[in-house]
Amino acid sequence: MRIQVFRSFRTSMRLLAKKDYYSILGVPRSATESEIKKAYFNLAKQYHPDVNKSPDAKTKFAEINNAYETIGDPQKRQTYDSTGMTGDEQDQAKQAGFGDFGGFGGFNPFGGGFGGGSPFGGGGEGFSSFEDIFGEFEGIFGGKKTKKNLRGEDISVSMEISFLEAVQGAAKQFTISKNNTCGTCKGKKIKPGSSPTTCTTCGGRGHVHYQRGPMSIQVGCQKCGGSGTIIKDYCPTCRGSGIGATKVTETVNIPPGVNTGHTLRMAHKGHASENSGTPGDILIKVTVKEHPTFQRDGYDIISQVPITISQAALGATVEVETLQGKVQVKVSPGTNTGDTHRISNFGITHLPPHSSQKGSHIVKFVLSIPKKLSESQRKLFEMLAKEGA
Repeated sequence: MRIQVFRSFRTSMRLLAKKDYYSILGVPRSATESEIKKAYFNLAKQYHPDVNKSPDAKTKFAEINNAYETIGDPQKRQTYDSTGMTGDEQDQAKQAGFGDFGGFGGFNPFGGGFGGGSPFGGGGEGFSSFEDIFGEFEGIFGGKKTKKNLRGEDISVSMEISFLEAVQGAAKQFTISKNNTCGTCKGKKIKPGSSPTTCTTCGGRGHVHYQRGPMSIQVGCQKCGGSGTIIKDYCPTCRGSGIGATKVTETVNIPPGVNTGHTLRMAHKGHASENSGTPGDILIKVTVKEHPTFQRDGYDIISQVPITISQAALGATVEVETLQGKVQVKVSPGTNTGDTHRISNFGITHLPPHSSQKGSHIVKFVLSIPKKLSESQRKLFEMLAKEGA
């Protein structure tokens, strides 16, 4: 019997530990069918083994197909959302001894989940979700996960900045709505002036033991969530959540060198945790506007500078606008359209940890041909033409 218990548990853990199908496709659980289909086609094109030659492309492509086969089908998706498993995986779990997973409402590994009364000789309350199963069973492996350790959710923000703000750095303000710790109960969830009572199930320890013969298991208390106490009078402001929604204005320091697609992280500035855990982060995805004069190539700046025919033929010195102001650049005799001149250390500052380095400013010369010629200019060009120039 002992071997059966742990074999069944290990089988279930393998099923539970697989990667989330929504994460594989990079979509939220609230995604529509069209959003899921679009994400699948984009990823399938990216990781198709005929196109992507990386060693893990074949495995990744199979993951993407498995994910779409399940959550791309409305009926299969409903089953997956309610149980965390596909239909085939539910059958495996049943064969492993975990009974019926239909919504988890009747699942109790200590009161019938293993095919009858508790094999450990103790009572236990039913689990309502896979999160409860993980939370309760982590004690087997020495873990002590309880709801009070849950981290707050991250907040995603999109921000458009100018070209110069991206290359020179800037401080930008933005306003968001986020969950902060309740000001009335300070996140404790209880009505001010009242006190929680000791949990009668675990005796205030936050965990319970199940024992049968030499086998013993310690799990977090299901009734109090591992806190050891029960709240009867919840905070009237937050209604026992410990948090409240509010609008806040934050300032992010944009380092020089960011580019479109970069994500800036503001640690612990996201949503507050409902259980006094660590707040989430703010994730800022940057989009950089185009500049009318400058183009960017990595950490280099590129600008086009027009030169006349005489400057190209005879050589000259021209004025060039850079990020650091105007500089004089020498045009060598015989310069043609497309020829370049590199000004070292006049480009974009590298992102940390290489912020002491800078790219270059690359000048691309463009030959400017006059559309109209004066009489004297025409005669000069005719003379040059006779000379074969």
